[in-house]
Amino acid sequence: MKITTNHLEAASRRYAPAALGNGDLSILLDYEGIQRQTESGYGKLLAGIRRAGFRYDTQRGELISFGYLLHEMAGLGEPVEWEQSLDNSDGVVTSNCRYSDGTVIESTAFCHLERNILAVRRRIATALPGPYRLRYRFAPARARLDADGSGLIRYEIDGLRRYRGTVSLTADAPSRFYAEDGGFVLEIPAREFTFCLKFDDEATAEFDELLGSNRRAWESYRQESYIRIPSAPIRRMYETSQYHLRISSTRWSIPTGIYDSHWHGRYHAFDEYFTFMGLVTSGHFAAAAKIPHFRHSLLPQARRRIEGDRPRNPVGVAVYPWETNELCEENSPRGFWYDHIFHASHVALTAWECYRYSGDRELLRSELFPLIGASCEWLRLFHVQYDREGRTVIGCCTDLERLGPLRPNPFMTSCSVIAAFEAAATAAGLLGLHPESAAEWRRLAAGLRASLPHGDGRYLPYPGCTEHSIGQLAGIYPYGVLAADDPLQHEAFRDYVDFKSACGNMYQLGSGVCSWYLCWEAVAQARRGDGEAAVRLLEEVAAQSGCFGEMFEIYECGIRPWFTTAEGIFIQAVNELLLQFDSDGTPKFAPAVPAAWREFSFRLGKPGGGRLEADFREGRPAMIS
Repeated sequence: MKITTNHLEAASRRYAPAALGNGDLSILLDYEGIQRQTESGYGKLLAGIRRAGFRYDTQRGELISFGYLLHEMAGLGEPVEWEQSLDNSDGVVTSNCRYSDGTVIESTAFCHLERNILAVRRRIATALPGPYRLRYRFAPARARLDADGSGLIRYEIDGLRRYRGTVSLTADAPSRFYAEDGGFVLEIPAREFTFCLKFDDEATAEFDELLGSNRRAWESYRQESYIRIPSAPIRRMYETSQYHLRISSTRWSIPTGIYDSHWHGRYHAFDEYFTFMGLVTSGHFAAAAKIPHFRHSLLPQARRRIEGDRPRNPVGVAVYPWETNELCEENSPRGFWYDHIFHASHVALTAWECYRYSGDRELLRSELFPLIGASCEWLRLFHVQYDREGRTVIGCCTDLERLGPLRPNPFMTSCSVIAAFEAAATAAGLLGLHPESAAEWRRLAAGLRASLPHGDGRYLPYPGCTEHSIGQLAGIYPYGVLAADDPLQHEAFRDYVDFKSACGNMYQLGSGVCSWYLCWEAVAQARRGDGEAAVRLLEEVAAQSGCFGEMFEIYECGIRPWFTTAEGIFIQAVNELLLQFDSDGTPKFAPAVPAAWREFSFRLGKPGGGRLEADFREGRPAMIS
């Protein structure tokens, strides 16, 4: 789907540069087809080039900058009119920019999905006589750079490890390459040319050949899943969200974004669960499975953090950092978010859902159950307590950050632990492992369910709480541990809906409801069977999207466009309009489709492996396979 914006729409839709990438390279191109550095960025986002896993060995683990592209011509004016398009089916970005001197520069650019190459075709219509100068600002800290006149730059950067490799900048027209002012310049007299910026890739690269192979790679990925629905705004955002999740899927996992503004591409187990569910319900199994595979690769470090070098627990005990780099090191600044515990539940639940959707019993035994069991043992040993009345409760921790620190027995966290314990017990039973532990997990889950905080006829965010919270929906979504018609859950849901304008952002910012909270509510409404309400919410989200259908962490304040957590929840919400499953895996087709949707079709993932495809016409299934 090709999405186009222009200078007239930019301010009203909170313009941010178009995102390109492949899970290793992360590139943002602005409407000039370059990466002009703005004073305050676009919602904390700055155009530039980053690479997943390339970071410094500091406490914050900042991403290493791989520079940015600018251009200049003698006499070139300022931009006055522009149009930019992103095709989210193949990652091709086009731009057409007219400058005050009359020059028009057209660009077609893409980042190859399988090679670390940014390829750009540029056409310049101008009366200016001088050459076009493409300036590549590349001067990372703690680096040694060596370049020659061929356009090849050899780098050595002292970071989390010693990174060595090459960057090359070449054109298909006569050009001159030289170093200048903390960067490099490619000077090109021609008015039509292509250039390639390649990272650790010295194979030949021709624009049209690269474009063809890039499109084939995207088509292969897109064959795994599709939806066709009547709502154009929802489908637009859905397709962009799927696109951005794919280009954010690193060789390790999926961060909230491979950008400095997005916590420098660090990995949050809490957020990973939402992106995982968006992908796996879509049928993008390989991309989704990276997440639990990554967590399993770090399990020795996560266990050593608790058990030291002499583990005694037969199941294992593990805890992961709140924000981890690729080595399982905590990279978040110190704060009360260190006292979250529901990220441990999410590690367990991601692993469990990976088994449910794959049906791979051997994978459950070798990788997934070790994650589930060790995470649940940490929750059991460190965070399950008994209050003065002898009830099973979760001890003080940080729940959703808006509720503040040191909250006893919080509702959302408790629901997450119940879901994790029940998944662990079921997994152990399937494998015939640790029957004593399985029985204890079930007993604790039942005890926690019986002591969920409530008052005034509804569940409360925590005992005695007078605030309202999206976490009040947690029994339905994300965790599904309470029936949608549970009276206390029903009233908690209604309380949130009545007061969401007062609590609808992750932080104490703005007065509206952030996009991923709207999606959260939409999934819950879909699970309640109210497709009309769910679609209204999703169309409200779509109205808050950026110029290319990208989602923000908080659109109202323009904070963090291209935010994967919200994308994952949005995708899952749309998928659950079309397809849900009973606890035994029985499919429910169109369980929350609004009455006005008479023609729609989809191919989505199903538990046990494989995909289900359906085509509805005149509101009736014409094909199911």
